[in-house]
Amino acid sequence: MSTAETEMRSKLRDDARIRSLFLTAESRHLTAEEFNQYSMLAPQFKSREVAAREIMDVQLAVVSKTVKQIFSMYPYPKHHENALEKALRDIGYVSVYATHSMLQDDPDWFRDKLLIWLKTILQSFSYPAREETDPTTAAARQPLPHPEITEHADTIPPKGRRSIYETYSRLIVNYQEVLSPQTFNMIRPHLQLAVDILSSD
Repeated sequence: MSTAETEMRSKLRDDARIRSLFLTAESRHLTAEEFNQYSMLAPQFKSREVAAREIMDVQLAVVSKTVKQIFSMYPYPKHHENALEKALRDIGYVSVYATHSMLQDDPDWFRDKLLIWLKTILQSFSYPAREETDPTTAAARQPLPHPEITEHADTIPPKGRRSIYETYSRLIVNYQEVLSPQTFNMIRPHLQLAVDILSSD
């Protein structure tokens, strides 16, 4: 990162108006009025605003697709009450906070604001392993793209962290399918940070 980029990030982080903006918008995307405020406070990041709007428009479809893929491989509903609602909520939160992190150009904020806490919560649950021989699960499962994600997940101990890794890795590739290359390149490092932290030891 260049000196100029470091200075811009520090300026955003130290701006009480920016902090207030993202505190008010906690757990959701910015409103049209808040985007206008962001534009005035951080005009040098106009491209990030455009990217955030693009992500917001496709998030529900991408998160829903990711949940459907993971539930076709891992029998969450058999093991956790309200599994669908909780999965949509948690993955949606990660997407929103990753977008806020991108807007602020501040992955440290993302780590401290959500990821460390969410990692503790997620890893406290006993997540199911894939049930390769379960006929119900097998019938619902279709071959998924990017089999390398599943192959790598199989190497992660303990087994409970495998579905976490696979969930957020598939969130990345599902966003890649629908976002413009410019937007995807901006959001990808923040989503990858979620993968790295949430599935780590």
